[in-house]
Amino acid sequence: MEGERVLLVQRRLPREKSYLHELRELALAAGYVPIAEIEQVRAQDAAYQIGYGKALEISELVKKLDIDKVIFFNELKPVQAHNLSKLFKVDVIDRFQLILEIFAKRAGNREAKLQIELARLKRELSFAKEYVHVAKMEELPGFMGGGEYDATVYERHIRERISRINKELKRIRKRKRGAHKRRSRSGAYLVSITGYTGAGKTTLFNRLTGESGYIDGKPFATLSTTIRRTRLNGIPAIVSDTIGFIDSLPPLLIESFYTTLEEINNSDIIILVLDASEELEEVNRKIRACFDVLESIGAYLKPMVVAFNKIDLLSPEDVKMRIEELSWIKKPLVPISAKKGWNIDALVKTILDILPGYTEVRIILKRNDNLNKLIDELSEGCRIVSIEDNSVLVGAKIEWLASKVKRISELGGVIVDRKL
Repeated sequence: MEGERVLLVQRRLPREKSYLHELRELALAAGYVPIAEIEQVRAQDAAYQIGYGKALEISELVKKLDIDKVIFFNELKPVQAHNLSKLFKVDVIDRFQLILEIFAKRAGNREAKLQIELARLKRELSFAKEYVHVAKMEELPGFMGGGEYDATVYERHIRERISRINKELKRIRKRKRGAHKRRSRSGAYLVSITGYTGAGKTTLFNRLTGESGYIDGKPFATLSTTIRRTRLNGIPAIVSDTIGFIDSLPPLLIESFYTTLEEINNSDIIILVLDASEELEEVNRKIRACFDVLESIGAYLKPMVVAFNKIDLLSPEDVKMRIEELSWIKKPLVPISAKKGWNIDALVKTILDILPGYTEVRIILKRNDNLNKLIDELSEGCRIVSIEDNSVLVGAKIEWLASKVKRISELGGVIVDRKL
């Protein structure tokens, strides 16, 4: 079945960038069929967001093109959405609502659904008085039950629901933190794959873990974090495929999806995936958007590797030129093709080079017959680098090795390296 026909609109200031191409991608991801795009350069109009003359022009276009819905890139206040919908005689939504629609379609678990509802309610709360004003103008029957239009009652209703959701999310967060601590104690490094939506995060996740997760190339294909245990060149790692970012991500969404984004903050290292095949201006814009989100959640200073993905779509000369142009990033950057498997070994090596708290130590045993037992007990949480007659060289987190000193001693082992 063909989706609803939509018209896309953005009002921007003279030096502001046009985001209609990205709005189009979001509309397609939500199942809509973009028919036309309108852009106006001017200051915001309090009543219509765009100028009244442009609104009348769009109204005619809606009738002419048989449009079902109009989608604005700009955030619409309730009174603006009301005025536009009344003038156009079709539904009018903004990018925030569009993103929530996509999230709702892709929400795979209770946590994601709660976070979506939380974002919607927080936005409603910020516009509560305006919603009530619009409801009164329209004389909406049964609004808040019994035709009650009191803004205080409406706000209280939203706040109560927000409070209940926050309590449930707090329980989920507590459970996830407990799981995080257990994973950390296991000796495995926590690796988060993130980046701009559509950059190929899930493809790289599948490549590193041997999984076959959902890939469709559309925005926000990954909404709930997926976690898998694997080994990176022998080192135990727990890799997570996290939600993608977009430019000008509404602060309310970042705030509401804190429990999901916290996975990135809890990681030992971040793999930031970028689409190398796009125009250089776009690549720069998306890098900055990703850095802004990472900074807003306190994760920007974590050890990070930039995976410059989709180089199979470029010539070697183009790849080299783009890497040179991106020297300002000041982060290790590795050109890869997750789809083709190109340069994945180099990416893994770069990750291992900057692992925090990693060390290699030699353990010498007084009795050879305990060697196999020692290897069996240690291997799950470390990398076995080499084995000799009465010793083993292991690589692992310093803190994990420190927790094993007593057991190593019980088996007659002595750690040669004195870092512990």
